[in-house]
Amino acid sequence: MPTVKITLDSLTAAFEQAGIDDARADARLLVAFALNKQPVFVRMHPDCEIEGDAAEKIETFKRRRLNREPVSKIIGTRGFWRLDFKVTQDVLDPRPDSETLIEEILKRKTDKTAALKILDLGTGSGCLALSLLSEYLNASATGADSSEKALQIARENAAINGLAARFKTVQADWNKDGWSDGFGKFDIVISNPPYVGDNEQLDPEVALYDPKQALFAGADGLDAYRALFPVLGKLLAADGLAVFEFGKGQHEAVKALAEQNGLVFDGFGTDLGGIVRCIALKTAKTA
Repeated sequence: MPTVKITLDSLTAAFEQAGIDDARADARLLVAFALNKQPVFVRMHPDCEIEGDAAEKIETFKRRRLNREPVSKIIGTRGFWRLDFKVTQDVLDPRPDSETLIEEILKRKTDKTAALKILDLGTGSGCLALSLLSEYLNASATGADSSEKALQIARENAAINGLAARFKTVQADWNKDGWSDGFGKFDIVISNPPYVGDNEQLDPEVALYDPKQALFAGADGLDAYRALFPVLGKLLAADGLAVFEFGKGQHEAVKALAEQNGLVFDGFGTDLGGIVRCIALKTAKTA
């Protein structure tokens, strides 16, 4: 009967041969999930034998990962900030780079007791809005998305993390006129909109398993900002703050679009890889 170590070595070799990054870490997570254990168990018990049912699960997980399905979609969950989020193919896989947005907001909105109103545009799994609610204990948040399937996942994640009482969702498509009518004013607007150019090549984990509407935004990847920035001033309270994510090398173009729409630049945020990842914006009244 195979042991944890033998299985880990076999999975790791198969993943490395397929060109999968972080092969050992992926193998460890999948073995732990098949055993219904935490990854630390796999580290601490290399000689544990893997019985039939778990072995069958591991083979299934192996085939799915070799088809480049992300581990998070296989196990159905992804850690982000300090929370765990359910993920499916209906929502964008939360990425560590997006935690930069949370960090930039925390730098600027330092009163964690404030009763802030938060709007998350293109909420997907709800990871951005719910992470902010975990920091601002008197805040409330609205997650807006065009996909009802995504909104259902966001509501489930709010319940999973004990935040449902302070989180609501609204279905809205920012490509349609009047989409934000009745939204009101918000102290924080946060968004990780689609920013990939239509012809840009993506890793299979992204291209095959993330929803296309959460990825692609026109020829230059900037269509979402063109749709959102003209109404952002109406959504922000007088002392409000907006933080938007963008792709590598897009920072100057996004800044220019913001300023063309009367928004005031309040700085960029850089991720752990040194890539300029997001922009902070205010209204002209608070310049």
